[in-house]
Amino acid sequence: MSIPSTAVKKTAITTLKGNYLQGIITSAMYIFACLICVFCTEIAAPLLGVVFSAVFTLLLSVFLIIPLTLGLAYWGIRMIFCGDSNPLLLFYYFTGRVKFRRAINFAIPFTFKAVTSGVILFIPAFLADFIASGKLFTLFGAQIPLWISGLFGLSAVLKVLAFFSLIAVMLKYYMSPFLMAADEKMDPAKAMHISTVIATRSKKDFIWLIFSFTLYILACLFMIPTVFIMPYFTVSYAVHCRFAVAAYNKIADSLNSPDIPTFRADISF
Repeated sequence: MSIPSTAVKKTAITTLKGNYLQGIITSAMYIFACLICVFCTEIAAPLLGVVFSAVFTLLLSVFLIIPLTLGLAYWGIRMIFCGDSNPLLLFYYFTGRVKFRRAINFAIPFTFKAVTSGVILFIPAFLADFIASGKLFTLFGAQIPLWISGLFGLSAVLKVLAFFSLIAVMLKYYMSPFLMAADEKMDPAKAMHISTVIATRSKKDFIWLIFSFTLYILACLFMIPTVFIMPYFTVSYAVHCRFAVAAYNKIADSLNSPDIPTFRADISF
């Protein structure tokens, strides 16, 4: 399976013609909501303590950030399927009890997988930090050796490795928002499963697509350009997923095996 980044980006640019302003408005609302959440967690940290602050952050992620992220993906998907650029589509999963429940049914297992995978992957770095702090030697009444100061550098390397490993682990679910929006009858668990199946062939192309946005991502470090870049990336994501599904179905159909699942979008916009 090969999904060229150039073809994806050209299609995204064509799709966005005449709709970029609405995309900027949609992105601005999404970024503003994320900044509000960050501000709330910063306030909660000294008031609630580390544990309760972490729980508060998880709750914000599950009940606000992830449904909004799904809404942003939904906006991009509506753009490529029917050219609907209404910024209020960002709040699509807050417009009904069934839709919100569906978003939460995706957010909870996705967050659980991310947190548990992250904890496991960061254990070596946490152990290095603990030993480097000298608490282990103090606990046993031993003298703190000079060499443990070098563990702080090792811990930094382990954290970087753990971070990228976590991205690699969670990348197999990257198509889930597209699948959920393209077929609104699909169960979130099934969307995650189908994503893992299709991503085995398409995630390398998605990684190359992300790398092709390197300069744009660096520009986002200054925050303001983010509102102008996010519509482009969001629609590119939707276009890539559409191409990936079409390519996967073509391969599955050629094999003509009932054991190989296929995805047929049931667009009910």
